[in-house]
Formats: sequence, C-alpha cells, structure tokens
Amino acid sequence: MKLESHLHQAHFQSEHNRLHFHILVVARQLELVGRRVLKNHGISPAQYNVLRILRGQKGQPIAVQSLAERMIDPSSNASRIIDKLEQKGWAQRSVSQHDRRKSDVQILPAGLQLLSGLDAPISSMFDQCMADLDTDAAQDLNNKLALVLNATDDLIQEQ
Repeated sequence: MKLESHLHQAHFQSEHNRLHFHILVVARQLELVGRRVLKNHGISPAQYNVLRILRGQKGQPIAVQSLAERMIDPSSNASRIIDKLEQKGWAQRSVSQHDRRKSDVQILPAGLQLLSGLDAPISSMFDQCMADLDTDAAQDLNNKLALVLNATDDLIQEQ
C-alpha cells in the first residue's frame, strides 16, 4: 500500500515533505507490529527497550540517568518503567555505590530469560518487515537515514 493510501492524500508539498511523512508512517507501522509481538509476552515497547539496554550491560549495573539517555524515547519515564520491571521480577534497582543519591539498575535472570524468548519472534518480525530489502538496499537506506538523524540531532541541540 502506498503512502498516499495510508494518509488519504494525493499530493505533497515536495519529495522531502513526502519523505518526512513516509518515515513517520513506517515508524508507526513498525511500532504497531512490534507492540503486538511484545504484548503476547506481557511487556511494553519501552520496557523491552530498557531490558535490551540492561542486557547490553553484561551484568554491570547502569545509572538510571544513563539508562534514560540511551532509550529510543528519552522522554519516557525511566523510573516508572524500572518500577514495573522490578514488580515483574525482570530488573533490580539499588543505591549507587558511587553516589548514594543515585540509583543503579541491572537485569535479573528472569529478564534475561524473557529477552531470550523474545529474540526469535522479534527477529522474525523484522525479517518479515524488511523481506523486500536486500543487504545493500538496507545499508543504503541506513546511510541515508543517518543523514536525517544527524540533521535532526543538530536541530535539537540548537534549541
């Protein structure tokens, strides 16, 4: 289905304007598909993002503030997400050894087990979504999107 059909819009101001909306719609579609996979495992996309960051720490705790900076959506309430992960037994928060005013978080074995069980379904979902892109096309698209990401980073820093 073409972008125009999704938005019920026949014309755009420019190709750049069309690309902007295309990125937004594709991002939303990917989020919806991912959300369905995660929902079957009782986890939200933000919780999944935090657990993936924690797994990448390889058992080392990370400060809540550092964790929040690494999230896909840094405006998410990291503390609230960590509270939910703790309630589910997937992560543990403790007072930082370096600064008692701060908290560190680390993943628990149950969180690692959950992620391990999600690796295949998430990978399969991405494979299905990207099936029509060969490796060269994916790399080219990644390089071009990196240009857009750099430009948006620059704009955000200016504000």
